Amino acid sequence: MDIKLYLKPVDFSKFKLPDWAQPKFSLGTILEKNHSKLPLEKAEIIIIGVEDDRNAIVKGSSKAPNKIREYLYPLNRISPRFKILDLGNIKTGKTINDTYFALKDVCASLIGAGKTVVVLGGSQDLTFGITKAFEENPFNLVNIDPKLDFKKGIKTINSETYLNFIFEKQPNLYAQSTLGYQNYFVDSLELDHSYEMETENKRLGEIRYDMSSIEPYLRDADILSFDLNAIRQLEAPGQYFGSPNGLYAEEACQVGHYAGMADKLKVAGFFNLIPRLDQGDLSCKLMAQIVWHFLEGFYFKKVESPNGTKIDFNEFIIEIDDIDLPLIFYQSQKTGRWWMKISDEDGTIERTFSCSEEDYRMAAQNDIPDRWWRNIRKLNRIAK
Repeated sequence: MDIKLYLKPVDFSKFKLPDWAQPKFSLGTILEKNHSKLPLEKAEIIIIGVEDDRNAIVKGSSKAPNKIREYLYPLNRISPRFKILDLGNIKTGKTINDTYFALKDVCASLIGAGKTVVVLGGSQDLTFGITKAFEENPFNLVNIDPKLDFKKGIKTINSETYLNFIFEKQPNLYAQSTLGYQNYFVDSLELDHSYEMETENKRLGEIRYDMSSIEPYLRDADILSFDLNAIRQLEAPGQYFGSPNGLYAEEACQVGHYAGMADKLKVAGFFNLIPRLDQGDLSCKLMAQIVWHFLEGFYFKKVESPNGTKIDFNEFIIEIDDIDLPLIFYQSQKTGRWWMKISDEDGTIERTFSCSEEDYRMAAQNDIPDRWWRNIRKLNRIAK
């Protein structure tokens, strides 16, 4: 399939670098050079835009992709050998379902070719189109969001209910997590329903207390869906939510960096930026910097797993009173990152999941980590 049939190429002549930028060392310059000289099959990471917000709660994010590019291109190129391409924007479909389908096809083709995809939205319901690219493979989805984007019983899709459709129509969804939600925007019944769906959520205060706690979630993610509304309005005024609380700008960039370093991540989408609500293009600049930190994390990431040779890993086996199975942990000697190995009751399915040092410390104190319970329940259900 020729995915370029779905795409409108970038017109680099429309993006003028500001006076402070160094053209020789800018990301835009290397992208323009790669556009003509780097074959698609040799690229490692691909940028695409989606100018569609027809299912948005508040319209305006369709203008965001090129505004993000305007402030992304002047930034540092990260490396002169960065194998990155910007393929332009997906042609807007006659209906929103046409756009979802095109986004699915483009993502599926690029993922199948071993590429990582950066999607510049557009409204966050486009996440549904991205997940359709995983209809043949299990996947994990991580949302950065001020609230939980599902409403029980709702049958219409928009930028705040798209998770309803993902939960209902994507049986290959293994795990979904919402990071940075703000509790005063989430009803207790929504949290109860979230627990029933076996999703994992971390409040804003929890991740602010320890930003590194989000890294294991992102390390196991296949898809990241980042909502600008998760950032406090003072630092990102180009949003419709307008909360005085939220992630700080530097925290949002740190999320982007962790996501870029993630071993499994295949698609990262950045959504709900509304340029007409922005002030001095502050939100456009911030979103560009979040994307840049993702790209930097991607370039410098070190892929490692204890599933193969364990020569570079420390192994810890912990016996716990309440269960028959030992808890097995691995720690990388190179990066200090942690994993836990879990098998179902019959030992027919065995998988290794990312975890934190805190999970290991809980187990060492004879306390079973929540992460272990959630995954053992899922494995037992799969085995049956």
